[in-house]
Amino acid sequence: MRRPDLAVRRPHRLRFSTLLLLLAIPCSAVDIALLEADSSAQLTALGNEALVQGRFETAIDFYQRAVAADKTAFAALFNLALAFQQHGQRDQAKAVYLEALRLRPDHPEVLCNLGVLAFQAGDFAQAADRFLESARLAAKTPKDAAEYWFNAGTARERLGQWVGAQRAYSEALALDPEHDGANYNLGTLYLGKLSDQAAAPDLALRHLGEAVRLRPGRVEAWINLGLARERSGGAAAADAPAAFAAAVEAASGVVKVLALGQRARYFQRSVPPRRTAMRDDLLALLAIDGDASGANGMLGSYYFAVGDFDGAIRHLEREVAGDHFDAEDSGDLEARYLLALIYTDHRPDPAKALAHATAYYQHHPDSQKIHELRRRALRLGDNSRKLSPSSPSEESAGPSGSKPAEEAAAGHSDHGHPAAPSRPDKPATPAPEPAASGHPPHLNPPPKAADHPPAAPSGHH
Repeated sequence: MRRPDLAVRRPHRLRFSTLLLLLAIPCSAVDIALLEADSSAQLTALGNEALVQGRFETAIDFYQRAVAADKTAFAALFNLALAFQQHGQRDQAKAVYLEALRLRPDHPEVLCNLGVLAFQAGDFAQAADRFLESARLAAKTPKDAAEYWFNAGTARERLGQWVGAQRAYSEALALDPEHDGANYNLGTLYLGKLSDQAAAPDLALRHLGEAVRLRPGRVEAWINLGLARERSGGAAAADAPAAFAAAVEAASGVVKVLALGQRARYFQRSVPPRRTAMRDDLLALLAIDGDASGANGMLGSYYFAVGDFDGAIRHLEREVAGDHFDAEDSGDLEARYLLALIYTDHRPDPAKALAHATAYYQHHPDSQKIHELRRRALRLGDNSRKLSPSSPSEESAGPSGSKPAEEAAAGHSDHGHPAAPSRPDKPATPAPEPAASGHPPHLNPPPKAADHPPAAPSGHH
């Protein structure tokens, strides 16, 4: 099963359009009554009220009537597009935004939302252009411009333009140093794609430290801060466990699986490895998700190393069962090798031993250890076939008891297999997407979100 990268980037919410109101505050029933009946202004106000309540179809109807009453009503056009966008009707939203743009070609919110739609459609180059133009037009409102620079950074990341993304996030932070999404994304870049830059370790620590200060509940920021501390060495490395612990404490549900998995890998990489702590995190993780990527393989390797072959079989078999097996994943291939070793030496089963050894051999035909193990598995099968069903010798060829941990470890070493496969410690980073806010700026602006995993375009709000 393919392992996730270790450094985490969850999908951010990019800044999305905001509702344009006719007044600085939401219209009350009395305010609306004072407007001319069936005027574009009244219909727009009624649409705003419905949109704020999430009644999208009603809002769309009011806005369409407002536009029919006055085709130059920019607020009605913009909010109609926003209602379509929040209702998932992206093509209609784009068409109406373009109409609004013809009325107001210098409106940064329209350009931003067109950028969000381009991002969602996979046109990251156009999205970046739209966001950059929004930032230029919003130069007099630094907080807004910072959001647009942030969005441009997420689009550039999708294009693989790492240095360009770095510049965009730096621009966002120059305008708004408290932007937690820009701090998180920039710190994660220094931890991963830009880790070869001068001072990258210190910059990763600084920006990820800011990200968790600004948003203490963000699990992936704590994970990446833990990785940054671990890699930096020295005094900072001593604080890595605290960051991973904070990630686990802040996490819940499926995100808890991510946090426990990352900490388990940290325990595995520790010198000396903290195997018992790793085992406990893996057991807790599998209690939440029994098929979590890589967890059964790691736990099975642990049980093999301590001589609990029944436990090893249970978890290693689950790791490679059916669609869970990923031939390009070194951990899954190692699970095949360990199973072949167990079924050859510790729980003799010639058919299973040969099946797992062959699966490993197909992907590593030059491996010396698998050649020798396949020969022994074949001999085991030959010897088994020579025994008659009634022969007492057959019973002696049955499953043997578990060896003590010391003996198992020695046998393991004899076959050249490490006690437990290590996982890469790259930053885990699902790419960011733009996010539409769609909440009126005069009502309750959405909180800034950060970039790691899922349905809305990634960006940060």
